[in-house]
Amino acid sequence: MPAEAIPMVVEFIVQHKVHFTVSKKRKTKLGDYRPPHDGKPHRISVNGDLNQYAFLITTLHEMAHLLTFIGHKNRVKPHGIEWKSAFKLVSQPLITENIFPADIELALNNYLQNARASSCADPRLYRVLSRYNENNQLRVEDLKIGTKFKLNGKIFVKGKKLRTRFECEEVYSRRKYRVLGVAQIEHIIEEKK
Repeated sequence: MPAEAIPMVVEFIVQHKVHFTVSKKRKTKLGDYRPPHDGKPHRISVNGDLNQYAFLITTLHEMAHLLTFIGHKNRVKPHGIEWKSAFKLVSQPLITENIFPADIELALNNYLQNARASSCADPRLYRVLSRYNENNQLRVEDLKIGTKFKLNGKIFVKGKKLRTRFECEEVYSRRKYRVLGVAQIEHIIEEKK
């Protein structure tokens, strides 16, 4: 994460006695929060393969879950208004201190107006964050309709655009899937001639 954010995050971890783990890449989530249980403290894990800004935003996301749990236990929705309020609360000092580049700050402020369960769910924020990745991969939205590509070990054919997703057909099962336009593909499958 950006060096300027470390003191604030460390203070939060110490204050709330959090067991913080940097995890291996997980396909289904960028981070995770677990409340205290069986003598274990609050636990937060964040994927270590994220760029510094995505890592920080994911950490803030999980810190907001911890604050929501402290205030409401399990009586509220995981990404309800209480969590959204906590997310704004933990993000604001870092936005005020100009920790983020201007493009991320703008996208993050927009996202915080109605934050969702994942930063990946907001195409604008996801696109801006992906600019800071070391290996800027192709996304589904970059491909022409009819292009074959590999994603999560399966081969798909890109279909028509719906809203933020594309209707793609998995080649072997012929099942239709709705794939986010910002989903990063493994590689394009070249047609043999």
